[in-house]
Amino acid sequence: GFNSHHPDFMKNKLTQIFALHFFNDGFLASIILLLPFIKGSLNLSLTQIGFLTSILSVSGILLSLPAGYFGHKIGAIKILSFAIFFYSIGFIAVGLSFSYFYLTISFLIAAIGFGIFHPIAFSLVAKWSPINKLGKAMGDFTAIGDVGRIALSSAISFIIVAIGWQKTSIIYGIISLFSIFIVMFLNNKEDDVETKKNIIKINYWQIIKNTKFIFALLITFFDNLASSALFIFIPFLFLSRNINPSILGLFTSAFLVGNLIGKTTLGRLADKYKNTKVFIVAEFFMAVFIFLLTLSYSQFLLIILSVILGALTAGTIPVRSTMIFESTQHHKQYEKVFGIASFVANIATSLAPIILGFIADKYGIVNAF
Repeated sequence: GFNSHHPDFMKNKLTQIFALHFFNDGFLASIILLLPFIKGSLNLSLTQIGFLTSILSVSGILLSLPAGYFGHKIGAIKILSFAIFFYSIGFIAVGLSFSYFYLTISFLIAAIGFGIFHPIAFSLVAKWSPINKLGKAMGDFTAIGDVGRIALSSAISFIIVAIGWQKTSIIYGIISLFSIFIVMFLNNKEDDVETKKNIIKINYWQIIKNTKFIFALLITFFDNLASSALFIFIPFLFLSRNINPSILGLFTSAFLVGNLIGKTTLGRLADKYKNTKVFIVAEFFMAVFIFLLTLSYSQFLLIILSVILGALTAGTIPVRSTMIFESTQHHKQYEKVFGIASFVANIATSLAPIILGFIADKYGIVNAF
């Protein structure tokens, strides 16, 4: 039979997991963009809207570790199928919701899918990528999620205006159900055998005892704490510079363009040079350019700085992913390792806007940056 570890076969599997990431992140952005339309239709308050979005973010914290555990125990591909099934049903349920109670249940269902997708998907990219091209694979994988976010979320508003939010949500749910067929092509018996072979000995405590892994988790936490809320607060910084609100989208788009550049570029640099050096240099320049952003009043310069900062803040994600993988690759517990990493990253991402917002209220937005 055909060798399932042949480079061309593995490349094909990576292409398929990239496609799933495109849809996953696109659907996640899209479900949030349904809310402005749902708000008017169901007479929701902004507090209720905030609670619904928090369900999506909290799910990443609560489900990362269970996803890693069950992904390792019963197989990553099966868990990935469950993830897609849950957020597909969540979309369809949102489209059928006629009250806030049912909407909350629908978001909880969708959040299960979104919460377990990333740790499993990252573990598969690590498992199927050549070690000397892991940075490139991680960079491209994270970047394709952004492409999906831009592509699918930009289309949803037009569709809603044309046919309404209920039908739009149901259509998105049905489309996402079809992506389960991609997962069926990802699966093969050798993976199941390898999974069963690896259900041994190494538990979470043994993984966490690894000093290098602890350091990789710490840099993940502080990197996310420093950078994940910048996108939320950069518009407020620009407003304090008397930038016309109508062109704020231009600056946030520049930041997103930078995200794509950074993820694809820094991941490749991590393959070519020592990943720790790439990370340190990126963090140093991130600090420098955040400082420069607070000093600048020129609109042209602010756009340039937004692109650079977007590249540096997002570009460290594939770099630190290679560090997490390298510190733990000897025991091949990919699902558990990336479950822990995702758990830590999500805690930092949840804390960052609260901390930065508090500092901005108390000492001003410029001092927060």
